[in-house]
Amino acid sequence: MINQTHENLDSDGGYLSLDGLRLPDASIHAIGTIARAASNHGTKAYLVGGMVRDIVARLPKIATSPDVAIIGDAVKLAEALTEENADCSLLSASQLHTVKVKIGSATVDIASARTDLYEPWGSLPQITLVNDIESDLQRRDFAVNAMAIQLSCDGLGVVIDPFNGRRDVARKILRVIRDDSFAEDPLRMLRGVRIAARYGYTFDPETGKEVQRSLRHLEKMCDVSPQRVFNEFRLWFQLHENLDALTAMGVKHGILNVFVPSADFRDGAFRQISKDATESERFAAFAYLAPMGVMIDLTERLRMPSNWRAIVSETGIVRSVAKRCRTEHLSDVELWRSLINVRDEVVRAAICVETDSDVSRRLIDFRDRLRPMRTAINGDDLISLGVERGPMIGQILDELLAARIEGSISNAHEERNYVMRRLAGG
Repeated sequence: MINQTHENLDSDGGYLSLDGLRLPDASIHAIGTIARAASNHGTKAYLVGGMVRDIVARLPKIATSPDVAIIGDAVKLAEALTEENADCSLLSASQLHTVKVKIGSATVDIASARTDLYEPWGSLPQITLVNDIESDLQRRDFAVNAMAIQLSCDGLGVVIDPFNGRRDVARKILRVIRDDSFAEDPLRMLRGVRIAARYGYTFDPETGKEVQRSLRHLEKMCDVSPQRVFNEFRLWFQLHENLDALTAMGVKHGILNVFVPSADFRDGAFRQISKDATESERFAAFAYLAPMGVMIDLTERLRMPSNWRAIVSETGIVRSVAKRCRTEHLSDVELWRSLINVRDEVVRAAICVETDSDVSRRLIDFRDRLRPMRTAINGDDLISLGVERGPMIGQILDELLAARIEGSISNAHEERNYVMRRLAGG
């Protein structure tokens, strides 16, 4: 394990090796800039959070964004950074003494070392600044996230590890550092599942039991602070997350039952989802496999934004079409009319998680062949042929496209003939 590094934080090769570890050059530059600013302004700065965990885990390539805690006022340090460094800008600041800054191409969260008090329960924490990093680490969720490394102009110092996080990293387990951790902030359960799924960790036995005991707190928080719950829940669907592993852990520990009771997520359900799938596509796949009524209730319960509600609604349309495909013959025109207003991401998601091969083939045919179909002539062409401006233009274009889909018309000449016959009453 790392005891002392003191490696220089300058790099020109893209990554800097720290005892065989590789940090992105952008992160190295950002960390070095913050270390110099902290030194110049007489404060202490510490690398904390996921990057420390990944350094301790000796991941061969560390892509986690840097999080920094300082002893003192994070806003003042951020302001000094932007004044003294041309490549620094302040992106945002919160009432929680946390700022987000951009240094070169890296985005870094800088927070004042503090303690938290969740009063009233379910609210954002009340903050008290502290003068030592150990007190700050005591407020964190899991031991693997409660480590710090002091920054200096010379490099990285020793790992500060008051809760044996290094041992847990080696064993790949998540262990809460206080028995009331989940009761204090139930969102830590959602965060823990994300970490576990991403890195192949598991909850240690006592922490797993604490999850079971604390599910009622998560239920309550959905009612007390739905926006906070949604903001954490939506992170499950980010690009780099393993949705299969997430849902498996969510089912195992009962967490998903809080959100989608009676949902039956089979093992490997999301295996076909592309690693490049968007947040919307991932959420659509999740919604496709959950009971539709439950998903509609969830959008209301967590007060999801309109685009998320729309995804659930469109997923319901695709599910209805899939059901019809299983029980009756659905023509290409009917398929096209049913799905043409459903966004591509929802159709792609349904294709990935649909288990009926015949239904999947119909959805793929819609995506690849039917959706791209267009008429050769347009509204101006119809007007030049004598069609009056107004609703009739859209109606005839729709008829022409339907004829294209059916195969009774295949080119612009046949489309014009169709229009002329229609105008003549033939």
